[in-house]
Amino acid sequence: MATPGFWEWSQRIYARDEMERRLLALQDSHGLNVNLVLWCLWSGACFEATDEVVVRKAKDLSRTWSEAVTSPLRGVRRFLKSPPPQAALADAAQIRSSVRELELSAEKVEQDMLQALALAYLRPSADLPEAAIRARRALAAYVRTTDAAHRPGFSIALLEALIELTFPSSESDGDRVG
Repeated sequence: MATPGFWEWSQRIYARDEMERRLLALQDSHGLNVNLVLWCLWSGACFEATDEVVVRKAKDLSRTWSEAVTSPLRGVRRFLKSPPPQAALADAAQIRSSVRELELSAEKVEQDMLQALALAYLRPSADLPEAAIRARRALAAYVRTTDAAHRPGFSIALLEALIELTFPSSESDGDRVG
């Protein structure tokens, strides 16, 4: 079975009820990169165990791209949501829409780079019953590389909710994160 492309896979998962809200909360409140969280879930779904060294490589790659490209675009887009009163609202909205498209393109480039990393370092797996377990382990490895667990309101339950949304209940039992 061929490994599904990360971009297409993540678009399907992101569109699920509650997924966007939960991912953005992890990003905004706990500093986790949405693409890396999705990559951990995708890696669990498509590859054998992702060790912490590969997770760290993915984090470094993502951090570099995000700091230089995606985060500045996101900042501009968010700023334009409430532009200064002197700015014509229609003009600001048009620029915001253009920036949103650029931000989405930057997200896709980041995901393409993460996919290339996975294909270079990980072995594909079609073992679906183990997918949720592998995803949990990849997420745990990612969280260990951050300070997210020390931020107010962080809970392993936030990650478990993502596992539940990504994998059917029958596949997500056992070997919980944490």
